[in-house]
Amino acid sequence: MKNILCGALTLLMLLFTACQDNTYKIKGDGSGIEDGDTLYLTDDFETGEPFATAVVEDGKFRFEGYTDSTTFCLLYNASRNDINISLFLEPGTIRVDLSDEPGMSRVTGTKTNKKWQVLNDTLMAIGTEYNTLAATLFGMGSASSATEIQEVQKRIEDLNERFKTYVVECAEKNYKNEFGFFIITYYENVIEPEKRLELIQKMPEKMRQRPVMVELEERLSRLTATAVGGTMPQFRMNDMEGNEVDLTTEYAKHELTLIDFWASWCGPCRRDMPGVVEFYGAYKDKGLGIIGISLDSDSLAWQGAVEQLGMQWLQLSDLQGWENAIAEACGIESIPSTIIVDKKGVIVARDLRGNKLYEFIEEKLGPSDAGEAKGE
Repeated sequence: MKNILCGALTLLMLLFTACQDNTYKIKGDGSGIEDGDTLYLTDDFETGEPFATAVVEDGKFRFEGYTDSTTFCLLYNASRNDINISLFLEPGTIRVDLSDEPGMSRVTGTKTNKKWQVLNDTLMAIGTEYNTLAATLFGMGSASSATEIQEVQKRIEDLNERFKTYVVECAEKNYKNEFGFFIITYYENVIEPEKRLELIQKMPEKMRQRPVMVELEERLSRLTATAVGGTMPQFRMNDMEGNEVDLTTEYAKHELTLIDFWASWCGPCRRDMPGVVEFYGAYKDKGLGIIGISLDSDSLAWQGAVEQLGMQWLQLSDLQGWENAIAEACGIESIPSTIIVDKKGVIVARDLRGNKLYEFIEEKLGPSDAGEAKGE
């Protein structure tokens, strides 16, 4: 009987320890909060719907509960939404110092939150320096030389590169843990698609099989397959008269073909179009072709916009909106977006617009007969 009791007590102790291991505590204070204020904790960044609340007493607050995972959350003041902090909810004691000064709230205590605060501090320092340089550049008048302006621009470019490099380094050091998972999914426009895909493929299999990561890996695979140097997938799609067009045949007709992803409902697309029309007129006889791929679902709206905007080049659509087959295969996630291919469908450039697009075409095809093509 004694052995049975000892065994039962041991089991209870193990269960209690397991529960303790999953306990989280958030302890905090700070400026901008008053006794009686309600603080919310949410993992829904769209609605802000809280799963836990705490009331400030004696200038302090406390959350406590259980979690068996690491979850990115937002803690905010119900009466003053500007007083908030993002943190990782995970087992352990999390320390929060709220501030009513933007960007000055801090979190520490647990392993992931320490890393998160270091990342924030580093990027905040870069951002502060960037803002100072941007203000300097904005304030430079006619008295400033071209060399002085270029020097400031170069320093801004270097800061952008430092920002990207630091985020990538953090992802490389943490791809096996939840912090790395967050960085890879969150910093979508900072880490290049090829690098993100490489990191995902090195993740632990259990993490890699999460639905959000499966979807991301599939999307990045499509995107990297159609990166510069890759070949456009073979497609057939209907034009505005309902005739099926083989894109490969169209590429062969031109030295370069600009594939322009747009839609009648896209404001930036419509704003850019007069420049594209002028550009096409200047280069169509120099070997440039354009294929418009519309992400419309309404044929009348599509055709009306083509006529109204004077788009006198081939237009194709399957009228499936964002589920356009070519757009999905190329990993298009925003419009306007462009891909430039050669005669064989090999991709030579992506996502060029305005002056960068015109400069690229001029470099490849030479000056236009109509004079220098200009972009906004």
